Amino acid sequence: MHSLLARHLSRGFSMVELMVAMVISLIGVIIIFQVFETSEGVRRTSTSGGDAQQNGAVALYFMERDLRNAGMGINDTIYAGCNMIGSDSARTTPTLPPMILAPAFITAGVDAQTPDQLAVFYGSQNQIANSTTLVANMVLPTSPLTVQSRFAFRPGDLLLLLEPGSGKNCAFMEVTSLPATPSNQVNHDPGAYGASFTARFNPAAGMGVTYGGAITANVTRVFNLGNLHDDVNFPASQNVTLPVYNLYSIANNTLTVSNAFVISGGVPAVSSVADNIVHMRADYGVDDGVNDGSVTYNTVYAPNDGIVDRYISAAPNWSQVIAVRVAVVARSALAEKPAAGLGAPCDTTTVAPTWSGNTGAARSFDLSTIPLPAGVTWQCFRYRVFETTVPLRNWIWKSS
Repeated sequence: MHSLLARHLSRGFSMVELMVAMVISLIGVIIIFQVFETSEGVRRTSTSGGDAQQNGAVALYFMERDLRNAGMGINDTIYAGCNMIGSDSARTTPTLPPMILAPAFITAGVDAQTPDQLAVFYGSQNQIANSTTLVANMVLPTSPLTVQSRFAFRPGDLLLLLEPGSGKNCAFMEVTSLPATPSNQVNHDPGAYGASFTARFNPAAGMGVTYGGAITANVTRVFNLGNLHDDVNFPASQNVTLPVYNLYSIANNTLTVSNAFVISGGVPAVSSVADNIVHMRADYGVDDGVNDGSVTYNTVYAPNDGIVDRYISAAPNWSQVIAVRVAVVARSALAEKPAAGLGAPCDTTTVAPTWSGNTGAARSFDLSTIPLPAGVTWQCFRYRVFETTVPLRNWIWKSS
């Protein structure tokens, strides 16, 4: 009797006990997943914020590095502002797009939704920093150049010619040979030259304009910007002597850069600098003695005293530009859920980011037109603004 009772009591759990155990287990799983969801949300927020911080810092670093070099080799500041023309046979459309002789050129967005574009220009000739001059006028657009000094000139160097007071554009020419006699002649012939090079910037008929002013105050200046072909054994991107005209712009929520002198497939090669950069603003810092309220730390507004008096985005007096202010908006990679739950309006960011150059509606950051997936608005993301002011040291240490 006792053995039958023992076997009866050890048969297992009852249905009620199993259901109670399952309910307890389900409650535990629910609690675990709620804790996991909360921690995962915190992790995503931290990671997204970190990604935005990293991307913004990288974007600002690249632009700041270029701006510190801006104006190198072209810092005859009183002659700045001329249109630079040329014909580059490496391009599908050889005529160069409009470029301005200036250390930095800002193309301001037409409204608050449109990011600015920033072009940074400098030479990479490491032996000379100043221009030389013509000692004889050009007779024809294809005539050789007779210069005061051709020190450090080499075949493959890109030259820029500027004749002050003439109203002529500045023109690019490519050095093809340096004859022994006369020792101050520089040739810029079309076609092949050297071992395996072909002149990119020397059309057969020249640029259609001659340069002169020899033995006058308005003598033509010849700037040596660096060599186009020192990348024989390396990719063009590793040619440290290549002239730089870098254009920074935002495309598809990415900060991109392209050098007008690095061509791939007939167009300037575009490289990505940083992802999730959604807006950009830039201003010139000018030392012109004008107080418009954009600089609050200055108390004495005097022109040419080496202190920025105001910030503007319009074309300035180039001789008074001493700095460039840049701001970029970095966005988190992932959209976050509304605090009120699915279906509610996003509230991760409730106010558009700002920067120190918010001088008017057109100079603010309006993120409402950024392309986004369906059902997602700009308020679903986190944003960080990265801003810096870079002194144009090569432009401040001017040649004239």
